[in-house]
Amino acid sequence: MVGLKYNKIPNKFFWNNKKIFLTGHTSFKGTWLKLWLETLGSKIIGYSSNYPSHPKSLYKILFKKKIIKESILNYENLKKKIIKSNPDIVFHFAAQSILSEAANKPLENYKTNIIGTASLLEACSYSKNVKLVVIITTDKCYEENSKKKFYDESSVLGGSEPYSASKACVELISKSYFQRYKKLNKKIITLRAGNVIGGGDWKKDRLIPDIFKSIFSNKKLIIRKPNAIRPWQHVLDCLNGYIIATEYSYKSKFTFNSWNFAPPLKNQIKVIEFIDKLRPYFKLINKSIIIKKTNFFYESERLNLVSSKAKKELGWETILSQKNVIQYIVNWYLHYQQNKNMKSFSTQQIIEFCKLAKRNKK
Repeated sequence: MVGLKYNKIPNKFFWNNKKIFLTGHTSFKGTWLKLWLETLGSKIIGYSSNYPSHPKSLYKILFKKKIIKESILNYENLKKKIIKSNPDIVFHFAAQSILSEAANKPLENYKTNIIGTASLLEACSYSKNVKLVVIITTDKCYEENSKKKFYDESSVLGGSEPYSASKACVELISKSYFQRYKKLNKKIITLRAGNVIGGGDWKKDRLIPDIFKSIFSNKKLIIRKPNAIRPWQHVLDCLNGYIIATEYSYKSKFTFNSWNFAPPLKNQIKVIEFIDKLRPYFKLINKSIIIKKTNFFYESERLNLVSSKAKKELGWETILSQKNVIQYIVNWYLHYQQNKNMKSFSTQQIIEFCKLAKRNKK
């Protein structure tokens, strides 16, 4: 399988000297975005309540510094910091993103995801310089429907469990600010992607972290739904979509818009099939690791997402083939185990990703 034909990548001239307010900057995707935008010359103002994984955290690995812990639910502090920093663009990654946590503590999940988003949008309305607020949601914001072959941006929003329900609410709350933001000459976009994978993810109850924790500790690999179909997508492909959607929206006239970002449907495969693709790299998966079917909480069986709107309007498609995705992930974790400079290595993966995009240009 070869890389796909579209190769649009971030415009360095656009991002250079841009001031970016980034909530959830210590999260897996937030950390990768911070690294990428800083390589483009942006100034990042981070806002996070904690490190999302313990004891390992991608943010700690790459940036090796402590953070000031700030809650998205502390509205006055959030508003004060946004007004003081006066950013051009705001990215909202701060969220409760683990399904098992949402199931165990639904009220905390709703507060963080719903009230947290409303707090951010309200706070941004008081900043004179903010032109665009980028709200990161998920593929799980759509109402589950076994009769649908796939979900696009016109699909009905909904939720079959606390996490997905909270993210559907985030979409509705974001759109509810349309009229107010239009008067203020500000814009909102919501970006939907799911099952984003890549080096440096250590969160619990996620496939890639579980696989590599099992490999490195020689313990059993426990998977919840071996036959569940997911839109597996490398973090760099996903963030590339987020970044170019932001560039496009910043320059456009509309006040509100949404896009899905997902790999081609043929690459949206079962959990067990994805694990099979890792087997050639690690004999341990075949011998020492036992795959056990365990159901901890409710999850939808199939999440097929299409990105035809992003392709048509943004010229976006995934750059990395399935083989590329596996290689990028394996190389990252192996280099980490070898105590390499992971900030330098991660930056190099971003550079290689952009080079690959250019080589695939037609």
